[in-house]
Amino acid sequence: MKKLIFMIGFLALAACETPSQNVYDYREAGRSVIVKFGTVVDVRPIKIKGENTGAGAALGGVAGATAGAQMGSGDGQIAGAAAGAIAGVVVGAIAEQALQDSQGREFTVVTEEGKTLTIAQYFKKDEPIIEKGERVMVQTSGSYQRILPAEHLPEQIKRPKGIKVID
Repeated sequence: MKKLIFMIGFLALAACETPSQNVYDYREAGRSVIVKFGTVVDVRPIKIKGENTGAGAALGGVAGATAGAQMGSGDGQIAGAAAGAIAGVVVGAIAEQALQDSQGREFTVVTEEGKTLTIAQYFKKDEPIIEKGERVMVQTSGSYQRILPAEHLPEQIKRPKGIKVID
């Protein structure tokens, strides 16, 4: 029983994936974003502290109480359940935080307009590494910003064809 509770909790916490270069949140799909171009002038590794929802502590408390209740009988069983619950809450909270914390990069970018931006972004090992000196796109949607490689995009294009409205 306690293994089942632990596995369900672990899978629920591990299923959370954070937005990054190649991962978009479901709320971003179908929304337009403002794009500016710039050059990366600095990149540094950072640690991004994830949100601790309390689910790990709750699952740990239940698992700890279940395990603790298996020890002793009568009052000893109650004391074991209480001690197990306390230990489980602590261990569960620590485990959830460890699962939620992520590696990231802080980018300092100077845009074409001459503005300097710093943007902290999640970093996943399978994504392209953006380095100092690279041309990048800065996507802005509300208060959320993302840095994406732009070396593959043209630096000049002809004015797009439009639609002329005739009355």
